Amino acid sequence: MYRRTINILLAVSLSLSLGSAFAQQSDRRDINVQTMEPFQVFDNVYFVGIKAVASYVIETSDGLILIDTLDGFDGFTDKLLENIRTVGLNPDDIKHVIVMQAHRDHYGGLRELKPILTNATIGMSILDWERMEGDLGDQAVARDMIVEDRSSLTLGDTTLNFEHTPGHTAGTTSIIFSVFDDGQEHLTYFHGGSAIRTDVPDEIQRFIDDLERIQTIPNIEVTLINHHDIVPTGADDLFARAERLKNRQPGEPHPWVAPDEWQRWLTEKIAESYGILEEAKAQ
Repeated sequence: MYRRTINILLAVSLSLSLGSAFAQQSDRRDINVQTMEPFQVFDNVYFVGIKAVASYVIETSDGLILIDTLDGFDGFTDKLLENIRTVGLNPDDIKHVIVMQAHRDHYGGLRELKPILTNATIGMSILDWERMEGDLGDQAVARDMIVEDRSSLTLGDTTLNFEHTPGHTAGTTSIIFSVFDDGQEHLTYFHGGSAIRTDVPDEIQRFIDDLERIQTIPNIEVTLINHHDIVPTGADDLFARAERLKNRQPGEPHPWVAPDEWQRWLTEKIAESYGILEEAKAQ
């Protein structure tokens, strides 16, 4: 009797877990659930994403650069374009689309955007082009630009410096560039994928070594994030930070300019990654 009761409880628990997972997956595909108000983060950077995943537009003196394209689920691309217009920008001015990692929630909108953004060049690392092509087969968009490690892209008055930071995907790309707060310049590091998605010890160690290298880059004051909760312990997430920005009073610091939080986040990620490494070695 006892064993039967335990089995029933386990079955109910599994059913509830599967139901919760299904609901979460359904919510991720529902644009009505995912819609968030777009907003200007800096003079030259705008959040145009949704609840589950971020997308940003960088404004330059010679056009726009779109970072990541959301999932390609029903209504997502329309919402992305609407968000861009809502912040006062024109999607027709997008000259480049940069995909930072080859997971669907970052590249999924490419197939719909490609025929719309006729003036735009699409770029990602070669390894992530290959991964996307493997995922989508003949539905993948054609390669426009290969984003090389330690390369740069200049559009008008803005230069993006790219680094390959593998671990989340084999070709994850991160970006270093300047943002401006009422004309005051700040250097930002935008990590393209900060969660390890490999159980190979050598690859995990390479990811850790890279985080430790990134931690030594001087003058980083800002980080942009591609999911709302990529923050150090106790820090505001993306949307709480957006509320602070909305209610910011004259003379108050910009909520994204937080070099101490950036360093603390890296320290926590390194420690977390060492724990993952030990687990991988023990297997």
